[in-house]
Amino acid sequence: MGTPRVDGRTLRFQHRRPELLAAATEYVLDHGIGDASLRTIAQALGVTHATLLRHFSSKDELLLQVLGRIHADFTARIIGDDELRGAESTSEFVRTAWRLLCEPREQRQFLLLFELVGRTGREPERGGRLVQSIINDWLVPVEERLIREGWPPGDAAALATSVLAQVRGLQLDLIMTGDRARADRALGFMIEALGRPGVR
Repeated sequence: MGTPRVDGRTLRFQHRRPELLAAATEYVLDHGIGDASLRTIAQALGVTHATLLRHFSSKDELLLQVLGRIHADFTARIIGDDELRGAESTSEFVRTAWRLLCEPREQRQFLLLFELVGRTGREPERGGRLVQSIINDWLVPVEERLIREGWPPGDAAALATSVLAQVRGLQLDLIMTGDRARADRALGFMIEALGRPGVR
């Protein structure tokens, strides 16, 4: 009796968790979470269910790791992108980040976020950790910049939260309507407020 044939990707991923996580991240960003199980994801990646279980104890654990990977990639993008790093004001930083986030590849993050928000609304005990894990991606860099520009810390925190909420809302609108010009104009009105610390 011959030896069973093993898919080459299974061998490639078997002892390489980072590569497996990267592949799973791309899958989730492209397809969402929906009703996918570990078995479904494993099949899509060309590995065995046992291979995924060897590295991730459950689907929720895999999703937490995927979101961690998305967070790390986003943080690296902020740190490594010359345009973002060179932004001289919070307004310029938000405008540049918005332009990057409107790229189809980056918009996948918002599609996933909106899917997770819907899940959290119905099952807070399951989805809450997943959504919360990506909130600080935006809040921290925007808040830190506002404080450097003279906003009191409390006001900076509130304004950063407002910026994050409006960016998410405009991304939802953009995904649904495709009206980039209207979304850009709305963002422009919001950005004008960022340069006026202390105005009540």
